[in-house]
Amino acid sequence: MAVFLKTKGLFLRNLEPEDAQVLFAYRNDPQCAKYQRWEDTSMEAVRRLIDMAREDVFLSEKEEQHYAIYNKEGLAGDLSYFYTEGDYCVTLGITIVPELQRRGCAFEMLKAVVQAVQERYPALDIVALIDRENTPSLALFEKLGFYRECYAESIGSYVYVIDGKRE
Repeated sequence: MAVFLKTKGLFLRNLEPEDAQVLFAYRNDPQCAKYQRWEDTSMEAVRRLIDMAREDVFLSEKEEQHYAIYNKEGLAGDLSYFYTEGDYCVTLGITIVPELQRRGCAFEMLKAVVQAVQERYPALDIVALIDRENTPSLALFEKLGFYRECYAESIGSYVYVIDGKRE
């Protein structure tokens, strides 16, 4: 099992079949699902996601990628990473298990991910799409240095950005 990123208390790795039960539980938790746009949260959909993402290589140019965020106790959440070469951006999404929310896990992992993306793809913008009611996430991304570019009515989200360094 490859570990792609390590922080003080977390690490990022591929999703594995043993993550299915916890992933299923928090994807079906109303607190976690409130601002997410998961279309299918069945166990079958979770297993398909894991199968699709098991071989993902962090910071690759694969369009859609998903990773497990672990702490010393187990699965702490997951990270979605969308690479869009033609749009010159990477879009990030994160979900943390309910019992670990508001304890710094999302900030810790996203800070490391943003740094890794900026090192690998300095010219790409880093984007997050955040529901207007999700005030904790709005504050989190501002704390990470993202700025609010606009509200996209078509997707019902604010677009938050860290600009790439293009010459």
